[in-house]
Amino acid sequence: MTLLYDIPVLYRTIILCAVFLILWITMMLLAEVVYQRMYRGFGVFFLPMVVVNYIFFQLCLDEKYKLKLWVVMVYIFVMIVFDIVIIRIIKRYRHENFTVISVKQGLDAMEEGICFYTENGLPQFVNKAMNDMSISLTGGTINDASAFWKKLRKKEILDDCRIISSTDEMVIAKTPDKVCAFSNRTMEVGDELKEMVMVDITSEYRTFEELLAKTESLELRQARLKEYNKNVTTATIEKELLNAKVHIHDELGEILLAAKRYLKTGEGDRAVLTDFWMKNLKLLGVEKPNEEQDEYEQIYKAASDIGMKIVIKGKLPEDKEAKTVTVSALHECLTNTFRHAGGDTVYVDLTELAGSRLLVFTNNGNVPEGPIEERGGLKSLRKVVEDAGYEMKIETDDGFKLTIIM
Repeated sequence: MTLLYDIPVLYRTIILCAVFLILWITMMLLAEVVYQRMYRGFGVFFLPMVVVNYIFFQLCLDEKYKLKLWVVMVYIFVMIVFDIVIIRIIKRYRHENFTVISVKQGLDAMEEGICFYTENGLPQFVNKAMNDMSISLTGGTINDASAFWKKLRKKEILDDCRIISSTDEMVIAKTPDKVCAFSNRTMEVGDELKEMVMVDITSEYRTFEELLAKTESLELRQARLKEYNKNVTTATIEKELLNAKVHIHDELGEILLAAKRYLKTGEGDRAVLTDFWMKNLKLLGVEKPNEEQDEYEQIYKAASDIGMKIVIKGKLPEDKEAKTVTVSALHECLTNTFRHAGGDTVYVDLTELAGSRLLVFTNNGNVPEGPIEERGGLKSLRKVVEDAGYEMKIETDDGFKLTIIM
């Protein structure tokens, strides 16, 4: 019969390596069974198997024992089959039972980072996501969890990273790739432990940045639109003033012709002509207000120049936007009272309500014959009021009444 040491050295070396590999696999399987606490019987069975494999390997190394080749080959075959069966049993056990390895693998597969450590910073468990983030922020894994948390709090991190927010209980850190929120708390599980948790908030942070950018863009557009509206309002007012000048020009032409006819022929009513002359001369006599003069003073002077009065009950608003709206409303009410209602006084009643201010404009002129169509000056005034975020209402049941709610 052929002995092990009768075959060529190369083949004998391969067989010896196979026997050693079987010994090593058997030892690893024994360690796995013990670590997983699978079946106690497996542990008792595997220990003698390791001893037997070690003895057989020593026998193969010594030529004096004259081991037959077929015995060695049968041993190798039987042990290979045995190890394959045991490996399948262990895999099946892992799949069907909750083990220490399954817990570790499950925590390492989490996208969230987690770290349990003692009061002195000694890590008891750190999963892969937490270690990866530690490397991105500080350049190393977590060997001292307390020191890592202090670095985050003190912003002692790599140059390409930054701390967005930092409090006693939460830190938000940003790397070139992601944004994460870290929280730290003490938990009672037998011995006192601390828990550090990391959550990836990259998508939420990007959404926040996009909303912030859109908000800033919207505010800029609103400012531009407001400025545009002011320009449009100014242009509309200037157009109305031009129309008024044209109207006064036409009226003066008519009065001149009527006066000429009256002087030549005596036709017409002298009192009516005199009244027309006085009104138009008062309008023509209004000087251009000083640009540095207060807006209220300007409107009071303009009213006085044409023989009109403004009676105020309450205190007129002084903030810029409300002041502009109030002056615009006074200007329009004075014009309409003078030209259409035949009155000489505009009344302003101011009332303070909870969270709002009420301005009511009335006059001592004639009651309108029906609903007033908003055009020209009133239409422009509504534009000014609504652009400022206020509300405007017009009533004509008991006389002209204009209300602005600020």
